[in-house]
Amino acid sequence: MNKFKSLRVFEENKAIHARLSEIALEDLSAGSVVIRTAYSSVNFKDALAATGSGGRIIRKYPLVGGIDAAGTVVSSADARFKPGDEVICTSYDMGVAHDGGFAQYC
Repeated sequence: MNKFKSLRVFEENKAIHARLSEIALEDLSAGSVVIRTAYSSVNFKDALAATGSGGRIIRKYPLVGGIDAAGTVVSSADARFKPGDEVICTSYDMGVAHDGGFAQYC
């Protein structure tokens, strides 16, 4: 698959900042379901994570931000989901320790 757009959060020289990046599926955190993101929201926790002003919300860098996403399943190794399913994903480690919804795929 070609590269796609994301908003990744980086820690460089002890400073945290976010920037637009082009990444590939192989750059994302390992998982069993890939979705094409249709929607993701920006909330207070996302803003704190992307700026570093709220302490250490993100546990690994670089990381695609966004603690939620809604979209369509593209591929799945999990029998509960099949390509074409419309899904939402929120919370747990998404956007904190696992790449989140601020990308065209997650």
